[in-house]
Amino acid sequence: MFEFEHKIRYSDYKDFNTVKVSTALELIQEAAIQDSNQFGYSIEKLREMKLAWLLLGYNVHFNKKMSAHKPITTFTAVKSMKAATSVRGAILYQDGEIVAKSIANWFMFDMEKMKPARIPEGMLTCYGDYDYNDDFFNYKKPEILEIEKPEYTIRVSNKEIDTNRHLNNEKGAELLMDALPFDFFFTDMSIVYKNQARLGDVLGVCIKEFENGYYVHLETENKDVCVAGTFLNN
Repeated sequence: MFEFEHKIRYSDYKDFNTVKVSTALELIQEAAIQDSNQFGYSIEKLREMKLAWLLLGYNVHFNKKMSAHKPITTFTAVKSMKAATSVRGAILYQDGEIVAKSIANWFMFDMEKMKPARIPEGMLTCYGDYDYNDDFFNYKKPEILEIEKPEYTIRVSNKEIDTNRHLNNEKGAELLMDALPFDFFFTDMSIVYKNQARLGDVLGVCIKEFENGYYVHLETENKDVCVAGTFLNN
């Protein structure tokens, strides 16, 4: 597995003792990028190949809150890769203990033809398949719920877009979490991506409360869901 260490910054703090959940998502994303770099498939290389990875969704489980006073080490590896899809896991450690783990489902996209593409043969052979030996690492697609009307609206801004001027995956999840009560600690989150949101788009934030958590999604004025997530304290 690829190993990536992160020293906690002040910008990671949720409060004086704990780290924001969005930091974990950033580390999972960054570790995957660095892992791909070592195999020669950087973002720049994929751009030359007119290819890009698009995220379908992911599940994350938190064993405990992350401390603001100790570094976090992320381990990541591809679980499987075939045709146009790749499933990648990650495990986050802090002070020798697992604090979080994730499983993400990606697909390869042809940026010139604007449609899914088969993963190049060289890429299929270089990553390998890692056996996580844990039932958690079987990706489960979260359900999308119908909600009558949004609680409020947001506009996709410069700080939330990626290099394609679309809403960044991690920033989309962060916007969902912005709708949660500040002190709500969830052990399980599942995110699914359906439609691209672009710079300047106005999105409705729709919320449903459960006995043990919340469901949130962002939708366009035409009721097309861009990103949805469940946040549960199980």
